[in-house]
Amino acid sequence: MGLLDQGVDWSDVEAASQGDGELLPVGEYVVEAVEWEEQVSSAGNTMISMEFTVTGPTHANRKLWETFVLTGKSKVGLGRLKAFIEATGHDVNQPLGAALVNASMNRPVGVKTKIEEGGIKNAATGEKYKDKAKISYFKPAAAIGAAPAQPAPQQAAPQPAPAPQQPTGQQMNWS
Repeated sequence: MGLLDQGVDWSDVEAASQGDGELLPVGEYVVEAVEWEEQVSSAGNTMISMEFTVTGPTHANRKLWETFVLTGKSKVGLGRLKAFIEATGHDVNQPLGAALVNASMNRPVGVKTKIEEGGIKNAATGEKYKDKAKISYFKPAAAIGAAPAQPAPQQAAPQPAPAPQQPTGQQMNWS
């Protein structure tokens, strides 16, 4: 019996925003990787599928997805993953592993997007897949020129002034 056969209580869950259906425009954004999963492609290659959330300077909360192919003839996927991890500020002069990918999650990264034209879905009818926004490159978030949205700093509660101390005749050495 599957989970849905048990009747899931979702009375305390808000419906997710569906967005406006428009593509994320070509531009530079600050994003954070929020989720990743290791998968195997139909060709048998190991890959990582990653979900990103835009944090600014515009289009906050929009989503982007990237697939990094790690095995096979081409090293392009590994190079793009290395660029992503390096843009999060991590040292890439160490072996790639799950711990390094996990450490790169939820850290601001700058990206530039492009529009990838949808391929042929049905050759007989000429039907095509929808165009989609894709990440063309990664760089440090500071290089975008707009810092990601940050929560307002909380002010510390005022502390009472310390009680004056009596001189002890000793001097502190500050050197």
